[in-house]
Amino acid sequence: MCRLLFQVACKANSQYFLFFERRRKNDLSRTHAVCAATVGTPAGASEIWGFIEQNRLYAELDSYNPEQGLPSIGKTPWATVGARLYVESKKPDGKITAQGSRPKLFSLRQAVSGSLKALPLPENAAALPPAAQTQKARFHERDLHPLLCKFLAEHPVFAAQSRTIFHEKSGKSQKGADKWLYPDMVGVQFEYADYEHGSLQAWMRKFDRLPIKIFSFEIKKHLDFGNYKEYFFQAVSNSSWANEGYLVALSVPQDGEFREALQKLSQSFGIGIILLDAANLSQSEILSPAKYKKQMDYAVMYELAFKNPDFSQFLTTITEYDHKNPHRYLSEFDEVLDDDAMAKYLVTKGILSDGKDGTI
Repeated sequence: MCRLLFQVACKANSQYFLFFERRRKNDLSRTHAVCAATVGTPAGASEIWGFIEQNRLYAELDSYNPEQGLPSIGKTPWATVGARLYVESKKPDGKITAQGSRPKLFSLRQAVSGSLKALPLPENAAALPPAAQTQKARFHERDLHPLLCKFLAEHPVFAAQSRTIFHEKSGKSQKGADKWLYPDMVGVQFEYADYEHGSLQAWMRKFDRLPIKIFSFEIKKHLDFGNYKEYFFQAVSNSSWANEGYLVALSVPQDGEFREALQKLSQSFGIGIILLDAANLSQSEILSPAKYKKQMDYAVMYELAFKNPDFSQFLTTITEYDHKNPHRYLSEFDEVLDDDAMAKYLVTKGILSDGKDGTI
């Protein structure tokens, strides 16, 4: 029996190491480093996981089931590897160093590169539960909002401020009447802020309109053949008013047939699809772009603003926004967490494991 000890892949002397705690019934003293081929440069989480996958190092995990294959060890193992590497790199005595930002590249600290195979077990090793008894923390769809908020703020395609729409604040209506009316999040891109020349902005105000783009988002934890149509048409329904609408998920199967089915719906109805990467949000993917609609649906916007104070305030903020004093309006949008705060948030909410439960 074995379980992942550090839940990281390390680079030392141009080689990757994956550390496991080998367990026998009465023996907790043995630690083995599994070494694969040579790689000469620091690497990102996706590349490291690809290396682990290529060399079948995952087969050493107690949670791996040969009959089920890779799905038996989790839906996004590369995300877990990347998050653990990042968290380890932030520790004063950590064994990993991180460099860059998009993407982050990881390698082993030189000071410990010569003693990898002698790494001791953690002090509480004897008290660690068997991997089979470990349960993954549960999280809610709304816990993914800070991830999307950070992605939207930092991705150049969006460069958007966003806000959560709390459905429960809406005025009461007949049961089922407002089903699929409210988006999970909304966002705005103030494109005109890039046009600083006053005369140009004055011209746009008089003869056209200030260029902004408003987004609507429906957020789910996982898409598959069993739920994707329902979730997709939910996004279609509550995003009809916006310039662009998106269905967002943390997990989307790589199966070619499934991705093709998603693409067909996206192209037919104009709803974009975003796949979030929890470990490295800058590597999140726009699987399919949304179709831009110049004319917004003011009737639906009126209904949303009338029934929900969050949406009403969102429109007010956009109207009053002063691009010369953006910090004045930060409190009216969701907070964009920095990298350190996001790493802690992911662990606290159980979106990624804390490295102690042996899951990947």
